[in-house]
Amino acid sequence: MKYSLLLFALIVTLNSQIKFDADFESGNIKSVSTTDSVNYSVTTISDIGGRWFYFRITGVEDKFIKVSIPTTDFSRAMYSYNNKDYHRFTAEETPSYASFQKTFEKDTVYVSYYTPYNYSYLQERIDEWKNNSLVVYSELGRTDRDFPIQELKITDPFVPDNEKYKVWIHARTHPSETPSSWQFEGIVETLLKDDPVIDYYRKNIVFYLIPFTNPEGVYYGRSRTNFDGVDVESNWNKSDDETTTEVKILKQRMLELLVIDTFDVFLNLHSQAASFCTFWIHEWTTTSDYFYRKEYQFANLHTSDNPYFSDNDYSESTLKPWFPEGWLWNLYGDKVMALTYETPYDQYSNDDWVNNDNLKEIGERIVYATAEYLELSHPEHIILDNKNAVVNGNWTSINQNSLEFFGDDFLFKIPGDGNSSVTFSTQILDTGVYNIYSMWPSNSGNAFDAKFKINAGNEEIELTKTLKENGGQWNYLASVSLKEESNISITLNDNASGNIVADAFRIIKSGDVTSVKEKYLPNDFVLYQNYPNPFNPTTKIKFELNTPGNTTLKIYDVLGKEVAVLVNDYLSSGTHEINFVASSLASGMYLYKIQVGNKWDARKMILVK
Repeated sequence: MKYSLLLFALIVTLNSQIKFDADFESGNIKSVSTTDSVNYSVTTISDIGGRWFYFRITGVEDKFIKVSIPTTDFSRAMYSYNNKDYHRFTAEETPSYASFQKTFEKDTVYVSYYTPYNYSYLQERIDEWKNNSLVVYSELGRTDRDFPIQELKITDPFVPDNEKYKVWIHARTHPSETPSSWQFEGIVETLLKDDPVIDYYRKNIVFYLIPFTNPEGVYYGRSRTNFDGVDVESNWNKSDDETTTEVKILKQRMLELLVIDTFDVFLNLHSQAASFCTFWIHEWTTTSDYFYRKEYQFANLHTSDNPYFSDNDYSESTLKPWFPEGWLWNLYGDKVMALTYETPYDQYSNDDWVNNDNLKEIGERIVYATAEYLELSHPEHIILDNKNAVVNGNWTSINQNSLEFFGDDFLFKIPGDGNSSVTFSTQILDTGVYNIYSMWPSNSGNAFDAKFKINAGNEEIELTKTLKENGGQWNYLASVSLKEESNISITLNDNASGNIVADAFRIIKSGDVTSVKEKYLPNDFVLYQNYPNPFNPTTKIKFELNTPGNTTLKIYDVLGKEVAVLVNDYLSSGTHEINFVASSLASGMYLYKIQVGNKWDARKMILVK
C-alpha cells in the first residue's frame, strides 16, 4: 500500500560528518542545533504533547556526543544500530533528565522514546496471525488517509459466539504509547497458544482485538493525536460532524456487536510516563457502588502474582463522557466492565525496567486474569467460589463494605467452637502437582489464625493463615500431589481468634507427578532442598553429581512458565551450590528442576516478601 502524503523529513547536517533525520515511519524530529559538534539540542513535532521522538543519527562511529531533548520527558531512552534490536541507555549515559550521551560503536544509530512498534511491523505480525484458523481478520473501515482499522477476532470457531462471553481490547489510541502494543502482542500470542486452559478460554470467550485505533497517528509519528491533530481518545461524545473517522468506525463496529449482547469486559490499553502500571478506576460517585466494586475485583485479579503491578498502583478518576468508557456507560451502565490499563515506559513500581518481554508477560496475565474475573474454571486452572461451597452452620453472606472479595459476595462468621465450617471441593482431577491459593477480604477484626484443612487424595494438610492483610489477592496456601485421580477439598472452620471470611480459592496444576524411579537413578545425582526456605529474596540451591554431565537448573512459576535459568553447562562431578536471587519475582510457590542428561528431579520453594 502507498500513501499519498509523504512522511515529515528533517535532515540536518551539522558538520561534515554528523547528520540527524527522521525520514521513516513513525519518525519525529523538528529541529537540531549545536555550537560545538558535541552538544546537540533536539526538539520534536508537538501535537497536544511532544513526548514522542524517533530519529536517526549518522556519522557518529567512535564519536562522543551529548543530546538533550527539552520538549520531552524521558529518563532513559532507547537506541538501536539496526532499527530492530533496541537497548536502553545506561544510567551513566543519561546523567540528566531528557538527555543522553554516548560514544556510539557504529556509524548509524536510531534513538527513540521507547522501542518503536510501527505500522509496517504490525502488518508483518498480522500476516502471521491471520493465517491461524483461530483468527478471523477484518478491516472495519478506512481512515481519511486510507489506513485500515483492523480487527483480530480470536475464539474457537466451532462454538457459537452467542454462547460465549465477549471481550473487547484496543490499543494505540495515542501513537507514542508503544509499550501498549508490546502488551497487546502478548495477549495475542497467549490466545494462540496450544494449551488446554487457553483452549477452554477460547471455547468460552470471543476476543475482539483492535491493535491500532489510530494508525495514521502511528504512521506519521504523532505523540497523542491523529494526523489532523485530534485526540481520538477524547472524541467519543462529539457531534457527528466533529467525530473523527477513527471513532466513527470503532463505534459502528461496537454497536454491531452490542446489538446482540453487551461486552462483558472492555479494555483500553495505554502507556504513561509515571513509573508504574495503573488501572483508571472510575469513582462510585460517577458510576455506581456495584460497578466500582467490580472494577476493583477485576484490577485485583490482574495484580495477583504480578511482580510488575501492585494494588497500590491503582488510580481513581471521575468517569468522563468524552472517553470510550464514558460512552459505554451512558449506553449500557454497569453491564460493561470497562477500564483503561496503563503501562509505563521506564520502570515499574518494583523498580524493574520495562522491556518488551515483561510487557508481553503482562499481556499474558491479562488473559488469565480476565478469565478468572469471568469465573471460568478449567481442571488445570480451577476457580472455586463460595456460591458452590458446602456451608455448615450460620454463616452470613456479605456483598458490600469491601473492595477485596471475589465474585458476588463472601461468607462471614464470628469466632466459634470449630463446629461451623465451609468446604470448597473440586471435581475429580487427573494426577499431578496442584498449587492452592485463597482470596479473602482483609480486615483488622479478622482472625490471625484462620484454620484451613486441605484434603487431596491420601494427603491431608492443616495450616493457619492471617486474614487481617493481603486482601483481594491470591494468597498461596500449599502445594499437593495427586498420585491417583481424586478431588481436592478445602475446609475453613470458625475456631479462630477473630472473624472468619470464606471467599474463593484458585487451584493451578503446575506439573505431573513422577515417581523417584522415573525421575532418576539414586546413584546419578542428589538435589537438596533450598536453604533458607521460605526465603526473601535470596536462597541457595545445592546438588551433588556423582558423574559429570550436561546439567540444567531452571526455575518455574506456578503456571509452569520458566522464569530463570541458573545452570546450563557441562559440570564436573561433586557438590555444586547456586545462589538464587528472586528480587524481581512475586511472592508465592516456585519449582526448581535439575536435569542431568535425560534424568531429572524437582523440588518446591516458597518466596515470601
